[in-house]
Amino acid sequence: MAVRIGPLYVLSGFGGSLLSCLHKEVRRETVSVGASGALFGLLGAMLSDLITNWTIYSKKCIAFTILGIVIALNLAVGFVPGVDNSAHIGGFIAGFLLGFIFLLRPQYGYVSSKYIAAGHDVKHRKPKYKFYQKLLWVTALVTFVAGSLSGLVKILSG
Repeated sequence: MAVRIGPLYVLSGFGGSLLSCLHKEVRRETVSVGASGALFGLLGAMLSDLITNWTIYSKKCIAFTILGIVIALNLAVGFVPGVDNSAHIGGFIAGFLLGFIFLLRPQYGYVSSKYIAAGHDVKHRKPKYKFYQKLLWVTALVTFVAGSLSGLVKILSG
């Protein structure tokens, strides 16, 4: 799992910095630096993990409520003068999308073919991922790549 969190953290930081640069370019201010965009990316990834793997959580509403409160309080801190909330929002959006990509788990009851005993009925075997998980994965990948590329083009074109 740690192999997935590292790239998610770095790419979320990239997403936060990208939105910060785009926002600062419009307002003609100095660009800020820090790890807060990447940390907000981890919060976004937690939310997408909760959505994608909804069936494995036992106390769904409590988990969703607590995560929503934590996200809202952290975003509220971004309204303090001198804090770059656009980096927070960019990191959160990037982390949310990347969570669908990196944190995909097989559905409950899936058994790999290497562990199936001889003579077991293969017709009743569950697929590794549900359809909505695959759909969210593809949608998030396309959205993240398209958003990152368009943001980079806007910055580099001046």
